[in-house]
Amino acid sequence: MPSIYALLVAINAYPPPVDLLDGCLNDADSIEAMLRARFDTESLHLLRIQDSAATRQAVIDNFRSHLGQAKQCDLALFFYAGHGSLVPTGGQFSTVEPSGMNSSIVCYDSRLPNGLDLVDKDMAVLISEVTANGAHLTTMFDSCHSGSMDRGPAVRRVSARPDAQPASKYLTNPAVLEAAIRNLPGAMQNANPITRAAAACSKPGQSGAHILLAACDTDQTAQEYIDPSTEKNHGAFTYFLTDTLNQTKAGLGYRELMHLTSAAMSVDVPLQTPKVESSGGDHMLDALFLGFDAAAQTDYAIVAFSNLTNQWQLDRGATLNIAAGNRYALYPLSTADTNLADSSKAFAFAAVTQVQPAAAVLQPDPTPALDQNAQYKAVAVVASFLDHTSIWKQRLALTNPNTQIPAAAIEFTFTVNPGTAQAQSFTCPPTDAVELPYHAVQMSLYSTPDGRPTYVASVKNNETARLYVALLYFSADFSITTDLLGGQTQFLDPGSQPIYTRSGSPEHASVPGAATEATDYILLIASTDLFDATLFAMGPIGTPAQPTGGAGDPVPQHDFFTRRIALHITRTLQAAQENTVRREPAPTPQPAAGASAPA
Repeated sequence: MPSIYALLVAINAYPPPVDLLDGCLNDADSIEAMLRARFDTESLHLLRIQDSAATRQAVIDNFRSHLGQAKQCDLALFFYAGHGSLVPTGGQFSTVEPSGMNSSIVCYDSRLPNGLDLVDKDMAVLISEVTANGAHLTTMFDSCHSGSMDRGPAVRRVSARPDAQPASKYLTNPAVLEAAIRNLPGAMQNANPITRAAAACSKPGQSGAHILLAACDTDQTAQEYIDPSTEKNHGAFTYFLTDTLNQTKAGLGYRELMHLTSAAMSVDVPLQTPKVESSGGDHMLDALFLGFDAAAQTDYAIVAFSNLTNQWQLDRGATLNIAAGNRYALYPLSTADTNLADSSKAFAFAAVTQVQPAAAVLQPDPTPALDQNAQYKAVAVVASFLDHTSIWKQRLALTNPNTQIPAAAIEFTFTVNPGTAQAQSFTCPPTDAVELPYHAVQMSLYSTPDGRPTYVASVKNNETARLYVALLYFSADFSITTDLLGGQTQFLDPGSQPIYTRSGSPEHASVPGAATEATDYILLIASTDLFDATLFAMGPIGTPAQPTGGAGDPVPQHDFFTRRIALHITRTLQAAQENTVRREPAPTPQPAAGASAPA
């Protein structure tokens, strides 16, 4: 059975003048607990050095003696939580470090008299010594600019050293290592200094894999995060990585683990993006975290609620061809990959409303409600998008130019803000569009605190024969609902009282999410024969649509005509912060005005 050798280094209690830290030992506790939960006592060989024991020489010696025991088919892990900094190169590595600085970790004695930081080039040498035995090595740095190993105050950072590291103190000849780095393939030249130098030190065809997990990019800071359940300080990266491992399925690959961790961090730590790199090629990132086998690969995005914008966000944008109108099926993070291809097993659906280069804004369907403290796997519902919108548009455009029903047979009336001083009534035709602005103040008994406009529509039969009517609501999310008249298809006898939407109770119109406007439509269908209006119904994009034509064709088979009216709903930017439900019925109904019984 393969063994895993783990070396955990954590420093809170630095001697002056270095600032003390709070969460590094807690970070090591979390990593240790994760390891003990994943590996049995026979295979796990764990060594932990912290605070005053974590001198530069102790880190070097234990890296070599403890992790150096890992042989081919063994695993090794080095974890560091503490301060990081920068050290002048002193003229070394001038061709590969144009900034003139090496990144470093600050050991317990690094800033004492005659002390030295442990620079990235020396860390790379230690890495190459372990992987030379064929071991699979993972290094983890939860530190500021951890792509360059720098951790700062409160956010864990120590100022750069003024003095360069003498050439004689490097663990290898600086000139030889510089030449090896310079000769790396072009793709490696943009890697972080540890990955790049480790690749330069490795022996092609002999060295085992090395994967580096870094808390943030080189121009970012690694922030502290307080565990809400224990109120203990942690590095945000360590907290969310271990929390992701605890919440999701076993067998995550490195790439998938960092994808999920980054998405979780984006909610509370939006300015910190963890990184993962390999000195042996990107294909290694598909290996299991702390494992050898390839992880199952499933393409999904992550959806999380942003506390900064009060919007649901997708972690993909225009650069990955995401477009407004795209539809996503949402699944809990714990959902097995094998279930992600089945949209019938999705927890909820959402549509893209705005697109940025690397992210997109999503509007979830009203039900079921998403948990703003959770993240979701998102799988694009791509197969039905064009077909769905095409069917929706086709049904909205339904007309019968050969109808023999007189134009005046149906009286279709639409009233805006009924029961208020601002009430207005329109007849369709000639009116085919109405404005429905939100209002800043409550205007009537039926108003809502967010000022959504209200309306009532009515239909009356002025013909000499019975007609069957339906009102269909076409929403901007490409859904069609058929229940405005309660019984879907209603019959109207000549001279009978008008029938009203929702039996006369005002209907609320709303703009979804954080948008400021939307255009919905109401389509009236009047027919000489009974037809099933429910066959027109469609869910939002991503849900199955009824076929057009053939068996189950929703279009009336005899004479019919249509009327349509557009509802242009608008609200102010301030009102747009309210997340309201589309077309929610008003709480207090008006008395029905002679509605007839459903057919």
